Amino acid sequence: STAMSSEVVNEHTVYMTSGAPLPKDVTIAMDWLMNLEFREAYEKLTNMCTTKGYALTDVLTDFTTLVSELELPAGVMAVLLDGMSKVEHRLAFGTDEKLQAASLVGVFVQARHMMKVA
Repeated sequence: STAMSSEVVNEHTVYMTSGAPLPKDVTIAMDWLMNLEFREAYEKLTNMCTTKGYALTDVLTDFTTLVSELELPAGVMAVLLDGMSKVEHRLAFGTDEKLQAASLVGVFVQARHMMKVA
């Protein structure tokens, strides 16, 4: 369908046609979650999903891959993966995406706090 809807077929147009988040957007969003304060990370994440038409579920799926590649203490990794799976579960049952985005940011803030304390 990309070939029919676009004159140029490249990574960007394929992702835009499929509705999947661009890898660079996911990487940028992960950086927000790992480094920004709660409010700023939440606002940037929800704004990206809204303006680019990304479903939080799709972004979360890509976050899981990125998180699993990080070298984190086992306890921090467990908190992140458990929290992310809970957010994914709630999204599957139709809960509000903005509420779950806040929950997701909270999971990362908690993990960052654990790393500072350790």
